[in-house]
Formats: sequence, structure tokens, C-alpha cells
Amino acid sequence: MPPRNTHYLHDFHEYGANLHSREIFLENHPENGENSGIDYRTANSFIKNLRSLDLTSNKDILVHLYSIGGEWNDCMAMFDAVKSCSSNVVMVSYAQAESSSSIILQSATTRVLMPRSYVMVHYGSSGYSGEYNNVHNWSDFEKKYVTEMMMDIYSERCCKGKFFKEKGYDQTQTKKYLYKKLKDGDWYLTPEDAVYYGFADGILGSTKYYSLDSIISR
Repeated sequence: MPPRNTHYLHDFHEYGANLHSREIFLENHPENGENSGIDYRTANSFIKNLRSLDLTSNKDILVHLYSIGGEWNDCMAMFDAVKSCSSNVVMVSYAQAESSSSIILQSATTRVLMPRSYVMVHYGSSGYSGEYNNVHNWSDFEKKYVTEMMMDIYSERCCKGKFFKEKGYDQTQTKKYLYKKLKDGDWYLTPEDAVYYGFADGILGSTKYYSLDSIISR
């Protein structure tokens, strides 16, 4: 348990992180009072905080994830930042890990869900507009590259989940299952289901993950 000093409170609110407790709070920037999800500001702030903590020490970093998702490229910037981090990153998801925030969750060394949260995965939505050929080119790129990347990320972690292990599925078979499953639309999972299908490692309050302090090495 970190010391109860006021600088923790100041740093959490001012920077969204603290070097001593090695915690980062993923913060969105509401537009007109509404949560617009992850954007370039969220991603830039997160990457700088993560890099600062990683340079300070190789002890575990605890990330508090509370997000409805957001822009694909910004989420991928955060995903790559976590994957390139030399420290173990423990990520705890609050309320929901929806859309691209469920992908960010997969970047963590350890993925923990709050007991009253949920996970939602889907193909996502595209809002590209402009000249016809440009829209067509992006649509083709999105289908062949972006969707394929998303499925690779999910299947790499999910194939280790109990459901796919019981079926004897490897990553390729898991990927085919996910492609078919997501054709039905948004897939909502309880914390228990998310762990069973391999989208998360555990639920806070369970035997292995009984408290925030117990899931990281200080």
C-alpha cells in the first residue's frame, strides 16, 4: 500500500498517473459533455505516462481502464505502447471494455475485470467519407488489414481461454470461430464469460485477484 500523501491525489488528477505508485488512469476527453471515447489526446497522454513509468523502474505498472472504446488508430498506438513496454502491465477494466477498449485490454500482461463490468467485442464501425475511390480503397484496406489485425489480437489471447482449450482449438481455429461469432453482431460477455472465452484473465475479488494491491508487484 503506497503512503497516504497528498501528492498521489495531485498527480492522479493533474497527470492521470503517479511515478511512485506506478499507476495510470486512462482518461477520455468529453466533447460537449459527452464521452467521445479514446482520441489522440488520450493516446498521447497515456503513451507519455507509460513511458515515464517504464523508464523509472521495471516493476509492474497498474493501468485503470475505463473507456467505451474510440478511434482505431489511437487505440492501436496505445496497444503498441503497452506491448513494447519492458515492465509488466496489469490492466483493470471498470464498467465496460467495449469495442476498441476491449482490444487495448488484450495488450496487458495481466487482464482483470471488475466484478460488475462487461466486455463487448464486434467488427466496429467505419465513418470514412470522401471521394468514391478513396472510400473504396479504405474499405478494402479496413477489411483486409484492420479486421485481420483485430482478429489476430483477439485469437492470440482467446486460444488460451478455457472454452477454446476444451475444444482443442489452436489460434487459427479460434480465429475462425471469432469471425463467425461476430457476424451475429455485438457480442456481450459477463466477466465470467469473458474469462471463460479468454478475453480476460480474472475478476477482481476472486481468489487469485482478491485486491488491487495483490495483482501487482511493488
